[in-house]
Amino acid sequence: MMHKFLLFVLLLFLSPRFAFSLQCYISIIPFVLNYSVTADTLPSFDNCSLVDVSGECTFTIIWLRNPESSMIIFGYDSISNENKSSSDSILASVQYQLEGDELDKRLSHDVQYVCKSSDECNSGTNLKRILKSIRIEENFSGRFNSLIAANQLFNNQSINECYFNRPSNDCSPIDYSNCRRCQISMNFFHSSVHEICATCPTITPEFNSIKRDAVFIVNNRSQVIDRVQLLCQIGEHCNSIENIYRIRQASIIYFDFDQFFFTHIHRLFFQ
Repeated sequence: MMHKFLLFVLLLFLSPRFAFSLQCYISIIPFVLNYSVTADTLPSFDNCSLVDVSGECTFTIIWLRNPESSMIIFGYDSISNENKSSSDSILASVQYQLEGDELDKRLSHDVQYVCKSSDECNSGTNLKRILKSIRIEENFSGRFNSLIAANQLFNNQSINECYFNRPSNDCSPIDYSNCRRCQISMNFFHSSVHEICATCPTITPEFNSIKRDAVFIVNNRSQVIDRVQLLCQIGEHCNSIENIYRIRQASIIYFDFDQFFFTHIHRLFFQ
């Protein structure tokens, strides 16, 4: 009888759910705020629930600039790859795009935190630490209005005005028959080598847009992505490398790892 019990315990410990179980906070409904939230103006998160999951904990903060408002969502992502690294990561971005039938301009900043290094890693405390450590700034509104202006007459003749640079097969092929907007993505690295993809593919987002995003790995204090993307329809070579540099110079996404870890150490010693 004892050996059956020991076998049951062994199987329990080896089961994927037990081995990879994680406690995450979830918000039943998003926290919607009518102001631009900061580390000093966070609401109470007492209504969040703590649940056991097999996956990764997350939280997302979205700031809208016109009018100013914020949204905060706590949750988790289920993953099938149980050997996935336990690194915690931060994805931060700023986006300026057209949307809706009236082609209104929408400016937004957002931060997503993905973690699995410990239970409750997507807590309100860690959200506050990240807000104290991250800096997102841009000067897109007004400066780049003409760059993302819509052209309802864009057709297969307009494609000839796009800039093309496809150094690898990872860059989507040019579709001279069906493409509806020029596209470029450029990932900057600390070295002089940058990933560039300038094309006019079959499938693109519905609206013209500018986006800069960055990914930071918390565990080893590194940045793995610093990317600028542009979708446009007006002007010769509107998706040029020069425009990518203009967008990059007009925006900042920076994460202060020293501040992030200092905040944690300070809380441990002085709480």
